Amino acid sequence: MLQTSSEQESPILAPSSAVPGWTAEYAVPLGGPGHLLLATFEQAAIGIAHLTLDEDWISVNQRFCEITGYSREEILQLRVQDLSHPEEVPASLDFIRRIRAGELPEYKMEKRYVRKNGAVIWVNLTVSIVRSAAGDPLYLVGFIEDITQRRDAQSEASKSLSLLRATLESTADGILVVDLNGRILSFNQKMADMWEIPPEVFASGDDQGAINAAVDKLVYPEDFMAKVMELYRDPEQASYDVVELKDGRTFERYSQPQRIEDVPVGRVWSFRDVTSRLRADEQERALTQEQAARAEAENSQKRASLLAEASHVLSASFDYQTTLAALVRLAVPALADYCALDIVEAEDTFTRIGEAHVDPAKSKLIREVATFPQNALTARHPLMRVMATGAPVLEAEITPAFIQAAFAEEGQRRVVEALEPRSLICVPLVASGEPLGALTLVTSGSGRRYEIADLSLAADLARRAAIVVEHARLFHEAQQATRARDDVLAVVAHDLRNPLNTVTMAVSLMLENTPPERVQERRQVEIVRRAADRMNRMIQDLLDVRRMESGRLTTDLIPESPAVLVNDTIDMLRPLATGSTIRLDTAIEPGLPLVLADAARVQQVLSNLVGNAVKFTPRGGRITVCAESMEGEVRFSVIDTGPGIPAEQLPHIFGRFWQAKTSDRRGIGLGLAIAKGIVEAHNGRIWVESHVGLGSTFYFTLPAIAPAPQ
Repeated sequence: MLQTSSEQESPILAPSSAVPGWTAEYAVPLGGPGHLLLATFEQAAIGIAHLTLDEDWISVNQRFCEITGYSREEILQLRVQDLSHPEEVPASLDFIRRIRAGELPEYKMEKRYVRKNGAVIWVNLTVSIVRSAAGDPLYLVGFIEDITQRRDAQSEASKSLSLLRATLESTADGILVVDLNGRILSFNQKMADMWEIPPEVFASGDDQGAINAAVDKLVYPEDFMAKVMELYRDPEQASYDVVELKDGRTFERYSQPQRIEDVPVGRVWSFRDVTSRLRADEQERALTQEQAARAEAENSQKRASLLAEASHVLSASFDYQTTLAALVRLAVPALADYCALDIVEAEDTFTRIGEAHVDPAKSKLIREVATFPQNALTARHPLMRVMATGAPVLEAEITPAFIQAAFAEEGQRRVVEALEPRSLICVPLVASGEPLGALTLVTSGSGRRYEIADLSLAADLARRAAIVVEHARLFHEAQQATRARDDVLAVVAHDLRNPLNTVTMAVSLMLENTPPERVQERRQVEIVRRAADRMNRMIQDLLDVRRMESGRLTTDLIPESPAVLVNDTIDMLRPLATGSTIRLDTAIEPGLPLVLADAARVQQVLSNLVGNAVKFTPRGGRITVCAESMEGEVRFSVIDTGPGIPAEQLPHIFGRFWQAKTSDRRGIGLGLAIAKGIVEAHNGRIWVESHVGLGSTFYFTLPAIAPAPQ
């Protein structure tokens, strides 16, 4: 505070900032107490001004001039309100008025000044009234501090806080900010909405109340709390997990440490509702799986269709060369742009069975490749690798280097390059562990690239082809064996019949010349005669079988009575049954229609069936021969009380040379096969029904002749 004393004798010093015209009452004695205050006044870090009660300038210090941008002389020419921002003038005048009136001892305010250069600055203004010892007001003193930078910083901070708040409120995530003690510092409305917790719970700052409200809504509250406590113990740790709510919603939970100058001061929790996304992902996965399953089903259907068609093609004939060539054509274009199949004919050699190309213009090139000598293929060629190892080969991408390595000569390589191969599969045809050949599939213009699934399909085709080759070869071997056997049978039957006829004639002559009283001799001759008859029957059976196989079994079909056919046969066989003490009966339906039949052949069938029944029926048993009418035919049956036939033998009994017991030497196993051939030559059917321990029934049918209309 500046004071004057008229009683001081020291020289009077006016401040350098004194405005011209000041009165002596504002002068300061040189060296007096006021001199120190004057020095402080001039060097203060804040702007200081003294004014009269009428707001005339008394003095301003240098800092006041620096803040406002005016010199002391320029300030003299201004009014106090000239420094204020126009919007601040009314408030400033009102405060001055109230100070003068004694309503306020001082006033403080932050206000705007306008600098000389027009820039607006913010100052912190304090104005006080200086009074005498008697309390009378003397003058005003004002202090200004430039707070522009602070206000700018506060403004920026305010903008940042506003932006942060707007961001927090506009985000789709629920945000919660806590200090190191867990006290809630901030949250957004989304947090309250997501968790369906009143905002007041968060606004209270009590984290325990918020946690209690949250855990009641969780499926796994213990896991939720364990993670919260873990992060409270470790403020440096970041975290991510997923929480499930009882209402079916799912939240992603993120937690990041909040740092100031790299020191943890709290934690930011954010929660994101991912229920819709997870459901969409699940639907997308389900759709993808469905599409994949549909594609797989379609591929499986195509594969099954192709394999079924391949099986049909391969089963069309035992001429495997023809069927395999058809398989090659089937594979193009379903599986390949061109295809080839090679069969091993001799050790280390193979022959091309067939080839096909989707482009007819390139068929000539395929045929040219087929003419390459085997030594033109190097050990790197897929066909040679398959033949050597028996393992399939998949070349997903055929490169020039591959062609270079697979063929020995440049000319051959050019032919192959002209086919433009892109991808290749070569799979072996294997049967009984032995390589039979190889199937080669190649893509070209289609641009398709083979994969493992294609290799599997090719292997299936190769397996079917190998089975066909093996069966065809076995069939041809069996045919050759059958022809050789039939040739032997024909020769044996022919060569045996001549001496057998001689034996038969000799036996007949001996019976005629042996008197009846020589019983023992006649019995021995009868034995020889029966043996000759049996041998003759066997030879006749062999010849009949050969005729059936060659299609030369002839029948002379004329109308015959079923009753006559049965009775004539029974009359011939009754002595055989009587000799075995077996009862032989008939059961013939009256009024049966005539049948078209070769009587001798039908009687041969009945003789074979009854003879078998006599052979296997024990003594004291019974055999019944029946005939009954059925729709459009007559059914004959031979019923015995023998031991029956096991079920596993039934499918084989009509086979040639088959016998229930291999040790049985009472026949050669042709009787039932011949019976079957004769019945089928009559356009009839033959079958058997049997139960072990209950006997057997053999049935056969002959077409009936419809009666003439009346």
